[in-house]
Amino acid sequence: MLMEVDKRKRVLKGFGVFLGGMLVLTLVSRGIYAEGLARVSVEVPERMAVGHVVEVSGNVKQSRELAVNVAEGLRVREVFVIPGDWVEAGSELCTLDLDFLEERIRDKERDVEKLRLQIATVQGNLALAGEEKNAEMSRAGEDAVRAGEEADKALRRAEEDLASARASLQEHLDKNLRNTSDEERQRQEEAYQAWKKRLAEGGEREKSVSDKVKGLQRRKESLEGEIAGLKEKIGELEKKGGENGSEGTVSGNGLGDGAASGGSGELDALKAQLAEKEAELVQVKKELSEAGWEQEDAAEQLGELQGNAVNKPDFSEEDSAWESWMSTRKSLEEKVQDAERALEDAEDEKEKALEDAQRNLEDSLRSEQSDSTLGLYQLDLEEAGEELKRLKGILEQEGVVKAEASGVVTRVGVAAGEQTSSGASVVFADTARPLQFEVILQKEEKKYVNLGAEAEITLGNSSNMIKATVDYLTEMETSPGSFTALVTLPEGTGTIGQSGMFRVTQQSEMYNYCIPVDALHMDENQRNFVYVLGERSGFLGAELTAEKLMVDVLDKNDKYAALAGGVVDGNSRIICTADREISDGDPVRMKD
Repeated sequence: MLMEVDKRKRVLKGFGVFLGGMLVLTLVSRGIYAEGLARVSVEVPERMAVGHVVEVSGNVKQSRELAVNVAEGLRVREVFVIPGDWVEAGSELCTLDLDFLEERIRDKERDVEKLRLQIATVQGNLALAGEEKNAEMSRAGEDAVRAGEEADKALRRAEEDLASARASLQEHLDKNLRNTSDEERQRQEEAYQAWKKRLAEGGEREKSVSDKVKGLQRRKESLEGEIAGLKEKIGELEKKGGENGSEGTVSGNGLGDGAASGGSGELDALKAQLAEKEAELVQVKKELSEAGWEQEDAAEQLGELQGNAVNKPDFSEEDSAWESWMSTRKSLEEKVQDAERALEDAEDEKEKALEDAQRNLEDSLRSEQSDSTLGLYQLDLEEAGEELKRLKGILEQEGVVKAEASGVVTRVGVAAGEQTSSGASVVFADTARPLQFEVILQKEEKKYVNLGAEAEITLGNSSNMIKATVDYLTEMETSPGSFTALVTLPEGTGTIGQSGMFRVTQQSEMYNYCIPVDALHMDENQRNFVYVLGERSGFLGAELTAEKLMVDVLDKNDKYAALAGGVVDGNSRIICTADREISDGDPVRMKD
C-alpha cells in the first residue's frame, strides 16, 4: 500500500516536472519567434499640402559680351590681358609683330599693283576690240547721233523752259510771306485785351485811392479844426476856473465851490473829447500817409501801363498780301506744270527717235561673248585696297590693339607668337548692364519653375537673400531634358563668376491622405504600393501582419507623398519604417 502511494507521488512529481519543462520550452519558443519578427513603426495619413522646393547652385554671368576683332593672319607679339581682368576704354589688349605686319603690308601692296596691271591689260584689250567695233558701227552710229542731236535740242528747250518756270516759282517761294498763325493772332489779341483790362483796373484803382486820400485829407482838416476849438474852450474853462477858485476862497461861501465843481466836470469832458479827437487825428494821419504811398504806387503802375501800351493787332494788310502771294504762286505752279508736260512730250519724242536709231544700229552689231574678267579684277582690287587700308591703320597705331569700351575680359582668342584668326581676339563682358544668375535645371526640377516665377538668390557666403524673377527659361540644345534659367540681378549686385544658390518654392493644393515618402514603395512594374498594419490568428494567437496595398500617387516631394483616396483612409495604419525587409503577409511587431 505504501509502495503504491510512493509510486503515485513519483508519477505526479514527474508529470509536474514535464509540465514545467513544457512551459519553459513554450516561453522560450515564443521569445525566439517574436525576436524573428520585423519591428515596424506606423503613421496614419494626414491632410496637408505638398511643398516643392527647387534648390540648385549657379553662377553669375554677364548679360552682354563685346568682341574686339583684329585682321586675320597677323602675328601677335604680346598679350596684356587674361580672362577676369578689368579693362577700361582705351586699355591696351595686345600688340602685334610690326616686322610681320610691315611684310604683310608689302605683300598686299604687291597684290594691289599686280591687280592694277591686270586691269590695265584687260582695259587695253577691250579698247582695241572697241575700236574695231566702232569702225563697224560708225556709219550706223552717225545716223543715231543725228537723230539724238535733234531730239536733244527739243529736249533742252523743254528743260530750259521747265528750269525757267521752276526758277520763277522758287524765287517767288523764297519770298514766302510768313503769315501770322492763328495761335499768334489770338495771343496778340489776348495780350491787347489783357493790357486794356489792366489799364482800366489801374485807372479805377488810382481814382479809388485818390478819392480815399481826399476824404482822409478832409477828415484831417476837420479834426484839426475841432481840436483847435476844443483847446480854445478848455483854455477858457481853465482860465475861468482859476478866477472862480480865487473868488471862492475870498468870499468863503458855498457858491464858489459849486461853480468850480461844475466847471471841472465840463473841463474833464472837454479834455476827454480832445484826447479822443487827437487819437483819431493820429490814426487819420497814419491812414493818410499809407494812402499817399498807395496813391503813388497806383499812379506809378498806371503810368507804367500807359508807357508800355499794347497796340491793337491789325492783320488786314498781312492777309491782303498773303492772298496776292498765293494767287501768284498758283499761276507760277501752273506754268511749271505746263513746262513739265512739254518736257515729258519731248522725252517721249526723243525716246522714240532714239529707239528707231537704236534698232538701225543693232542691225549693224553682231553678238559678242560676255567677259567678266575686268569686273572680277576690279572687285579683287577693291577688296585688296580695303585690306591694305586696314593693315596700314593698324601700323599707324604701332600694332597696339585697344579696348573700345570698359568691361571684364571673359575670353582671349590670341596668344603671343601665334597668328590672329578670323574669330574674336578678345571678348569681354559689358558691365554697364546688370549681371545675370544662371542655373541648369533638370526635367523634374523644371516642372516647378516657370517663366516669371519668384526666386530667391544667395551669392557666395552672404546670408543676404535677393528676390527676383525668372526672366529666361529654355531647353538646352546640347543637352535635351536640361533647361537653362536666367535671373537678372539688381544693378550693382554680384561679380562675374561668383557662385550662389537658386531657390524656388511652390506649394501644391491640400491633399487628404499624405504619408512620409519613406513609406512608399515601387514594384518591378513601376507601380506604387504601401504596407498597412493588419491582424490575424497565428502561432502566438492574434498577431500583427504587413498587408500590401497598391496606391495611386497624386503628388510627392522628398519628404511626403499624397495618395488618392479609396484604398487608404484617415484610419489606415501605414508602415513607415521596418528594421528588416518585409513582404506581403509577413507577421510584424511594433517597435517598443
